[in-house]
Amino acid sequence: MNYDEIFPVQLLQQPATDRIAYFKNYTMAHPKLLEASQKLMFTINEPSSTSLMFLFGPTGVGKTTLLRRLTQKLITATLKEMEEDKGFIPIAGVEAVTPEFSNFDWKDFYIRALTILQDPSIKFPYNSRHTNLKLRMSLENALRQRHLKVFYIDEAQNLSKVASGRKLRDQTDCVKSLANITAVQFILAGTYDLLILRNLSAQLSRRSQDIHLERYKADSQEDLKAFKSIVQTFQRHLPLQQEPDLLEHWDFCYERSIGCIGILKDWLLRTLIQTLNQGNDTFTFHDLQSHALSLEQCMILFKEANAGEKQLDYYADSSNLRISLGLEVNSNTASPNPKTPVEKTRRSPVGQPKAQRRPVGGGYNAN
Repeated sequence: MNYDEIFPVQLLQQPATDRIAYFKNYTMAHPKLLEASQKLMFTINEPSSTSLMFLFGPTGVGKTTLLRRLTQKLITATLKEMEEDKGFIPIAGVEAVTPEFSNFDWKDFYIRALTILQDPSIKFPYNSRHTNLKLRMSLENALRQRHLKVFYIDEAQNLSKVASGRKLRDQTDCVKSLANITAVQFILAGTYDLLILRNLSAQLSRRSQDIHLERYKADSQEDLKAFKSIVQTFQRHLPLQQEPDLLEHWDFCYERSIGCIGILKDWLLRTLIQTLNQGNDTFTFHDLQSHALSLEQCMILFKEANAGEKQLDYYADSSNLRISLGLEVNSNTASPNPKTPVEKTRRSPVGQPKAQRRPVGGGYNAN
């Protein structure tokens, strides 16, 4: 596999800031990203009743990168429409901010979304007269007027931060209602903590689509082959006078990124910045080690990713549904066939003769 684009050699003559900016903005269409991207585009373009998309995966896997690529694709595909209608925006999004207190702040969300959509109603300083209801209605109008196809909420797991578990369903119902009223498809993107918000009701399950952006796993030969190619591609696109040999240390790259491409790229970027700031032509394995996440950090990342993957694996097993529907019997809990009880021989009471067959037709012989 080769995910290479031609590296612009002339970049090596540019200042360090330009070279850092190049690698920071560089992305590659690796298999996991492509698979999730194709599923996203298919769901957006298909004429169905899907109003919500849940995009989830481990932290650092590349969800934000995927959203940026999706934005570029939709803008490129609708350039003619945007020229004809200056108010048309095919896609927009906002990051769901972590609440300072226990509950997610919808008022803050509405204001940020309206700002992104450049709505005139929020050009004036915010005041208490802007109630949640007024802000929501302004957002509904802005989404309709901009003729959006897609609106995404990054870090959407923050929607689940509510004081009471009973309010969880209200959070997704609010987004679903926005999607239904405005005819705009919403993407909720986040970590595996987002799983608590999906499938809270039968109606939500029917109207939503899951898109899992997975990490590369060491127990899959196909994944390992792809990961090595990704490491080599990053190696070739590091804007250094001398190409470092990352491929020789691919297993260390995997270990400290747990197979997440976003973590790997951020790590290489940190190493690149130090290398260029020091005026060096390349970096060594020691430099790579010094900028890697610690073992403790990697274990925390892995445990969180593994827990999310196991949760998905349970629901991906069709036998669980078939057992619930009564189409199959759970062999793990089925009781074994009961053994035929052994009949016990009854003893006659003391002083009572045993029952026996007496002769028929002859007299009783008392001898």
